[in-house]
Amino acid sequence: MPFKIGALSDMSGIVVDLSGPGTVTAMRLAVEDFGGTVLGRPIQVLEADHLNKPDVGITAARKWYDEGVSAIFDVGITSVALGVQELARDKNRLAIYLSSASSDLTGKNCSPNGIHWTYNNYSQALGVTKFYTQAGEKNWYFMTVDYAYGVNVQRDTTAMIEAGGGKVVGASRHPFDTKDFSSDLLKGQTSGANVIALATTTAHVASIVKQADEFGVRPKQKLAALSLTLHDVKAMGLPTAQGLLVTSPFYWDQNDETRAFAKRYFERFKKMPNMVQASAYGAVMHYLNAVKAVGEDDAIKVAARMKETPVNDFMTKNGKIRADGRVVRDMYIFRVKTPAASKGEWDLYETLATIPGEEAFQKADPAACPLAKG
Repeated sequence: MPFKIGALSDMSGIVVDLSGPGTVTAMRLAVEDFGGTVLGRPIQVLEADHLNKPDVGITAARKWYDEGVSAIFDVGITSVALGVQELARDKNRLAIYLSSASSDLTGKNCSPNGIHWTYNNYSQALGVTKFYTQAGEKNWYFMTVDYAYGVNVQRDTTAMIEAGGGKVVGASRHPFDTKDFSSDLLKGQTSGANVIALATTTAHVASIVKQADEFGVRPKQKLAALSLTLHDVKAMGLPTAQGLLVTSPFYWDQNDETRAFAKRYFERFKKMPNMVQASAYGAVMHYLNAVKAVGEDDAIKVAARMKETPVNDFMTKNGKIRADGRVVRDMYIFRVKTPAASKGEWDLYETLATIPGEEAFQKADPAACPLAKG
């Protein structure tokens, strides 16, 4: 009987490039490198498309858990992730979140059956917020996607801004399916803000930045893209994306180890990996090593072993998994290169700074998550 793990993600829709089939590719590379079997059983990687719909995603997750899937990876959109978090606890299986960003997964919605692996909305927003705050940009305006993720991003980023002595002078919300941002951009322009913060998904950022340039927002006002990823930058192109700041735990061209993985991945998938896709490899490897060490497929025992073991792979050095399920690792601030500075199709970032893991993520909150009391 195979040992089943699943990749539940957007496989065809608006955020497919953030994770999707690229994450499945990285998971399968990890399984191959692990040796293809665990507990004497061949490892099988399943995949499903939740279409960014909670009912579709939770139905797929329930079916998998009932059919013996040991762990679900990735998940993505917050509304699906929060449902899977509850389901994994009920079924006593594991959920390991790669492209899900909501910090609530290790806060009020924490679970002993959930591990928040790659990043969260706090760590992703911190770099650009810190950079502009330290540069003296005090007044901020938010353009926020109107669902749980966007609300979380605005909430957590507002706290950072205010802690740095800044203030939020206004905000507007847009539905997930919006394509015309002109009204919100005009409000941002007339707000008196130094920075217009985009508390929205990676899928919306490119459209907003292009429309902002049509309105002449830059350079008078800064754009803080709080969820920008490698593939957004690639899709926008350097003439549009140049100068934007990105906070990420991974860039393919950081060092020899990241380049070696990226080369293998590119040969398989014909694109360079972003942070989510790269993190899928390490997450699967760490999980399978824990299963092997425990010697049985018991979710709580495996999760405990994962938390006891430092996270070390090509993108993370001496990372740790806290009691609340948060993986703590260093994050990096990158700036998108100018077209003139880029030496190739995927030569997109320059490194500005490192944010140590203990600073990059909020402290565990015992008031919100009982697991953090341990």
